[in-house]
Amino acid sequence: MNWKLPLSLLAVLALGGAAAYFIVESGHDHSAARGHDAHGHAHGAHGHDAPADTAAAKGPHNGRLLRDGDFTLELAIVERGVPPEFRAWFTLAGRPLAPDTVQLSVQLTRPGGKTDEHRFAPSGEFARSPDEVYEPHSFSYQILARHGDRLHRWAFAAPELQTTLPAAVAARSGVATEPAGPATFREQLAVYGSVKLNANRLGRAVPRFGGLVREARKSLGDPVAAGEVVALLETNQTLATIEVRAPLAGVIVEREIHAGQTVAEGATLYVIADLSEVWVDLAVPKRDHTRVHVGQTVTLHADDGGPATSGTLAWLSPFSDAATQTLTARVVLPNPDARWRPGLSVKADLAVAEYPVAVAVKESGLQTLFDFTVVFSQHGEVYQARPLELGRRSGGYVEVLKGLAAGEPYVTANSFLLKADIGKSAASHDH
Repeated sequence: MNWKLPLSLLAVLALGGAAAYFIVESGHDHSAARGHDAHGHAHGAHGHDAPADTAAAKGPHNGRLLRDGDFTLELAIVERGVPPEFRAWFTLAGRPLAPDTVQLSVQLTRPGGKTDEHRFAPSGEFARSPDEVYEPHSFSYQILARHGDRLHRWAFAAPELQTTLPAAVAARSGVATEPAGPATFREQLAVYGSVKLNANRLGRAVPRFGGLVREARKSLGDPVAAGEVVALLETNQTLATIEVRAPLAGVIVEREIHAGQTVAEGATLYVIADLSEVWVDLAVPKRDHTRVHVGQTVTLHADDGGPATSGTLAWLSPFSDAATQTLTARVVLPNPDARWRPGLSVKADLAVAEYPVAVAVKESGLQTLFDFTVVFSQHGEVYQARPLELGRRSGGYVEVLKGLAAGEPYVTANSFLLKADIGKSAASHDH
């Protein structure tokens, strides 16, 4: 049998397939030089079904080689010792070109449509863009290089650290998002204290005349209505029966009366407390006395495990406790459901300072991916890992100094699912 024709055909097909593979794969890697002063990325498209990426052709500086006829551009992202920046080298027919003979611009389009424009200038043996190429290095390239009267163009995508999740799957998985935005952070001081009776809401049931107690109608803890009869007395002088009434509505907290007992005029028979409003007295350590002021916001946490309640400092003691050197700071707290019981221990977070933050995200959305702390921004069904530079923290939120803008939607719940999906597709993130 004559095998020459089939073998020739196979050889042509193999070469064509290899060329096609190179063209496709070269559009999925934005590797930068990895030498003594450089940084490399080679991650390709990290979607659900993305195959393992094969690095594009590299030049002598380990950057991506882009060819158009006999003109070649080597483009690299360099970041060792400097913020990430583009550097470029040029050759014509294999011979180096002086950087000042080529006009180069690179436009990057990031997920969500944001574009960055990089214009290059000569810098020694290479050309560089002075603008930082900030993370994530995940974008589509539009490259223009003019040498003499020839204009060279390249366009390709180089996604990195991103994945795709259909909306229905995201909803079933509990992947929740909200926009990043400004916030007011509070510097908080943790102090402790207890719930006490509000002395301004105490009443005493007393007889107008002295006499013999015929009936003591209330016990400790009993509720009473304002004006309700709580005791009957027989007066000493006239033996007439008189009624002793509650001066206010509340609960019996003290009882100093028994049937058959003789009591004097004006004696306290019952103490009644209106528990619809209580005091929370907090002990402020000596070192923090000067930081505490009337009007500051307080978040109260009872040791019963119930929800926190907010209040305001209404009073500061003019004296410190001699034994503990603490200062009493008081919150007057509404207590309509009687949850805050006198004697209950309380932890309080006292806001001693407030300051605005331009961009904040929930701590629940943070993940560690390779050597980055990230959140995942949402772009339709595409989720992009966004390395962040973080600042102060307050109340479950963290300040974003760099990496995410106000108004950008990001994942706040179940972001670990996206991290796991990207982790399956990317074995490393080289730096």
